[in-house]
Amino acid sequence: VFYREPYSVHYNSNRLGVRLVGPKPDWVRADGGEGGTHPSNVHDHVYALGTVNFTGDHPVVLTVDGPSLGGFVCPATITSTEVWKVGQVRPGDRVLFRRLTLAEAHAALLVSDATVAA
Repeated sequence: VFYREPYSVHYNSNRLGVRLVGPKPDWVRADGGEGGTHPSNVHDHVYALGTVNFTGDHPVVLTVDGPSLGGFVCPATITSTEVWKVGQVRPGDRVLFRRLTLAEAHAALLVSDATVAA
């Protein structure tokens, strides 16, 4: 579901995170178990810049001023070569995620580095 359907940028987005509205995930479990009551709850862990964090049923892309630690499911992270685009979106814009392999992400990083160095 995450990669098939586009999400819309929510008006309540800011420098902490870009909230998205779109299809709700089909959770594998009924609740968060020891992590909490919602299936998106897990034990606390570190968040990376550009992590897509499911706070409940809605994804939030964590940005530079976002939290660095928390207890929600993070099924994806935007690559460092693409995360700058998150700062360009406005409420109502549509976002479609595309899955990359590690090799594809690394190749994009090499191209980006070469472009910056040129």
